[in-house]
Amino acid sequence: MGVDSLRILRQNLKVARGFVPMNGEEMWELRPRCRRDAADGQFGLHKTAKLFDSPPGRGQHGFPSVRELAA
Repeated sequence: MGVDSLRILRQNLKVARGFVPMNGEEMWELRPRCRRDAADGQFGLHKTAKLFDSPPGRGQHGFPSVRELAA
């Protein structure tokens, strides 16, 4: 992914330099609001769907290889 323009680069740098992570209390307040949406994996299919597993990932999780599935 490239930078569209110097203006966008400067805008992105400003955001990154001003980033302040949440503290522990803020994180605990956020979790209940996100729990329902985060629970079913709908926003992280790359983590939950076998479709996105590469051969090394399939082996690590004990899934059959693509070749074995086709047989």
